[in-house]
Amino acid sequence: MIFRQLFEPLSSTYTYLLGCEETGQAVLIDPVINSVDRDLAEISRLGLTLAYSLDTHIHADHITAALQLKTKVGSKIAMPAIERLPCADVGIEEGTLF
Repeated sequence: MIFRQLFEPLSSTYTYLLGCEETGQAVLIDPVINSVDRDLAEISRLGLTLAYSLDTHIHADHITAALQLKTKVGSKIAMPAIERLPCADVGIEEGTLF
């Protein structure tokens, strides 16, 4: 497993990158729009492909990068199912595999 904690100074928030060394797939957790280029560069540097961006909740402290990432690299957007947001490709619920 590949793990990186990435800090975005303007909003003082963290994004987490998880990658699988076997499949080359990656997920960005709570990506920030100001850091899209940095995050995609790190994913590329590690030889990974972004499969999902996952927002753990609706953020008041920053704008999510999920839609921009989907547009740039075709990654899917995952969010808590309870929020029922139309932009989400996958609704995350405890105990559900995807």
